[in-house]
Amino acid sequence: MRAVKWILLGLVVLIAAAVVALLTVDVNRFKPQIVAAVENATGRKLEIAGDLELKIFPLPAVAVNGVTFANAPWGSRPHMATIGEFAAEPDLFALLRRQIKIDRLVLSDVDLLLEKNRQGQANWEFAAKSEAKPAAPQEQKAAGDQHQVSDLPVISNVLLKNVKLAHRDAQSGASNDLLLNELSVKEQGSGLLATRLVAVINTHRVEAEGTLGSLAELSAPSRPWPVKMTVRVPGATATVDGTLAQPMLAKGIDLNVGADVPDLAKMASAFGASAPAVPVKLQTKIKDSGAQRYAFSGLTATLAQSDLAGSGEIALGGTRPSLKLDLASKSFDVTSLLDTGGSNAPAGGGGSSGGTSASAAKSDGRVFSDEPLPLDGLTAVDAVVAYKADRFVAPKFEAQNLSLNLTLKDGVLTVKPVGFGLAGGTINGDITLNGGAKTLAVKLTTAGVVLSDYLQKNEITDIVRRGAPVDIDLDVTSRGGSVRQLMAGLNGKAVLKVGKGELKEEYMQRFLPKLADAVGVLGRATAKTDLYCVVTGLDIKNGVATPKAFLAETGRITIAGDGSVNLGSEQLDLRLVPSSRSVSLASALPAVRVRGSFTDPSFAPDPAALAKSVIGTAAGVAALGPLALLSPALGDRGDSAETACTKAIALAEGKATPQSLQSSQPQQQQQNSNPVDNLRRGLGNLLGR
Repeated sequence: MRAVKWILLGLVVLIAAAVVALLTVDVNRFKPQIVAAVENATGRKLEIAGDLELKIFPLPAVAVNGVTFANAPWGSRPHMATIGEFAAEPDLFALLRRQIKIDRLVLSDVDLLLEKNRQGQANWEFAAKSEAKPAAPQEQKAAGDQHQVSDLPVISNVLLKNVKLAHRDAQSGASNDLLLNELSVKEQGSGLLATRLVAVINTHRVEAEGTLGSLAELSAPSRPWPVKMTVRVPGATATVDGTLAQPMLAKGIDLNVGADVPDLAKMASAFGASAPAVPVKLQTKIKDSGAQRYAFSGLTATLAQSDLAGSGEIALGGTRPSLKLDLASKSFDVTSLLDTGGSNAPAGGGGSSGGTSASAAKSDGRVFSDEPLPLDGLTAVDAVVAYKADRFVAPKFEAQNLSLNLTLKDGVLTVKPVGFGLAGGTINGDITLNGGAKTLAVKLTTAGVVLSDYLQKNEITDIVRRGAPVDIDLDVTSRGGSVRQLMAGLNGKAVLKVGKGELKEEYMQRFLPKLADAVGVLGRATAKTDLYCVVTGLDIKNGVATPKAFLAETGRITIAGDGSVNLGSEQLDLRLVPSSRSVSLASALPAVRVRGSFTDPSFAPDPAALAKSVIGTAAGVAALGPLALLSPALGDRGDSAETACTKAIALAEGKATPQSLQSSQPQQQQQNSNPVDNLRRGLGNLLGR
């Protein structure tokens, strides 16, 4: 018992002696060594204005205030960092075991500037004033055996208050500011650190809380370093849960990332941007798949009533970032994402909404915009995207089984093939847009798109009551930096074929008001007009579209046309000549000349087209020229509506008239024969009616 008392007394004496020794040590005498060590390691000057303090009670601690660290010589201000207060509570017993362990670290009133100059130099890149000669391997091993200290200190608790961080990049013009109101890190069980952060980033409040792996495991983890955090910004919550095998090198990433945005518009407005007022949810797994390459899998996202799923990879190395995406949707509605005015758009597609702003006249009264297209943006990234959607909705557009492959490489965007169903038909094609050369090439074909379904479902017009399947062949190229320039430089061809359907009678009366009574007599038992076909074939050269054929056939009334449409100047010069197989109605049909601009067309009687009623049929045919081919009221009216449509299609496609439809009359070879007859023979004998 007496021995125990002496032992305890000895310990008290030793502790008291240690305390007295510590209290009498002037730690300020170490300031020059500290300053010299920092300057030697970084080449920058460190100043300690306040006194170094060594405290024993209530716990051993080292404190200092008034610390400044010099900026780079080219920096925008003298100091890169200033620290108002620094305090650390070391574990003295750990030091005896040659371990650096900080029970508590406090930093407050910190002002840190990170900046780059126009040459790309960063002020956090240090040039050491002098470098010690590396020791020989044997010396390194011996030194390691004698003084083995952890690379990083073990810090149990950290508290940062009022920390200002500014980032400036003179090259890109980027500027960001962060005010760290509070960052606390507290040690808890299982070697984890409970973390809480409250900050303001560019005036936006950010909160985060969760758990991280210990700082001791940060540089050389013995197991994957765990991360589990919840981050809140105005209008959104994000979660991160997973591990990093080598966190200091950003390698071995295996993270589950999620986001929940109840109102995208609210979140965007907080950051000075606009977005549609829709809820957004996202979940995916992210892994690194190589140097600066990150793969995501199991993506599930919802945007309003739309869904998105798939996987992909992002590569940040190379000359530009690259993306590889494989995405799919059961239903995706773009219309709900186009409204950035703060109100929810209807979930369903169609309707007449969405066209008002798009159709608003420009100040110059033109339809096609002369605003430069963002073609330079095509060089910002390379991408390979495969996308499928069971249902895809856009303004005035709803497709089924949409499938497209998109490739963006060196500023050249290629979309092929495009395959999907639209209003009972299909659309396929290739589109190539070269952002550098400013060229466009489009090949599109449609087959069997039911025009009545499309027009009525999208509330465009009910002029087509039923049917009218549409086939389109479009093969054009162009060059230009705006939509207007592209239209002015368009070259190629287009063929439009509309099949059998029904038209509302009232539209025929509105279009041909002088025939209202006659049309009413012909169709008084019904309020419909049969449509046999609408056919046009266009040759397009330098933005001017010239019809090779134009025919609208109802069986009772036929409208033929020719002329030109200048897509560059947006000017019309067309002739429309209605005619009828009824002799009694033929003289009552007005011919119309259409001129003017796309936004302000004019309609007036055409004297040349009316010549047939003044000087006779033969002379009228000569006056009409190629238009006469498609006018059943001229010459023999023996052709049926179906035959007229077939001949018009052949003419529009640049093909010969089918042998079965050609006239059986022997062709005359005399050069001095009637010129009208020669014209009829040379153009396929479509006047044989």
